[in-house]
Amino acid sequence: MRTVKWRLLRGIAAAILGCALAVAVAACGRSQAQVALPKKPAHAQLATSAPAPPSTRQLVVAAYENYWQATNQAIDSRSPATATSILTSVVPKGSVSILVKGMQSLWQRNEMAFGAPVFHISSVKLTGPGAAAVHDCIDLSHTGFQNRKTGQVIGGLGQSHDYVITTLSLEHGRWLVTGAIPVVESCSY
Repeated sequence: MRTVKWRLLRGIAAAILGCALAVAVAACGRSQAQVALPKKPAHAQLATSAPAPPSTRQLVVAAYENYWQATNQAIDSRSPATATSILTSVVPKGSVSILVKGMQSLWQRNEMAFGAPVFHISSVKLTGPGAAAVHDCIDLSHTGFQNRKTGQVIGGLGQSHDYVITTLSLEHGRWLVTGAIPVVESCSY
């Protein structure tokens, strides 16, 4: 009988001990230890890393898109000197005078740029050392010319799905637009 009582007491003691441990563990989670953290040095700074340089593809696309914006700015300048200055950053030097001459006829008719293209670039291909081609299913449906005085739209540059291949060359560290070839082929985006 003593062994039965002994086992019963051991079981009760084990249960009490188990409950006491559970209460102790639960209580540990509620109190916060007071720990002194080390002081930051006054000159501490977050480590910074330089952003990755843009890829060749990104540079070509940026040059292509900048060409369209610069052309509109050059047209709207109504000044051969200003247009020349703007265009030298997006086309080779030999092309600038031809473009400015074309703009002068727009200026004589009192026309300015209207709208901007919407790009749907399907691919960018490096075609040789320092040469690239941008394949774009460009939307030119809301791009053209308008009369400066009346605001009337004179004419558009194209349709909503014009497939154009634009060539660029790398000159003095900058990608410049050297030509655009309309492709007689349907495109979609």
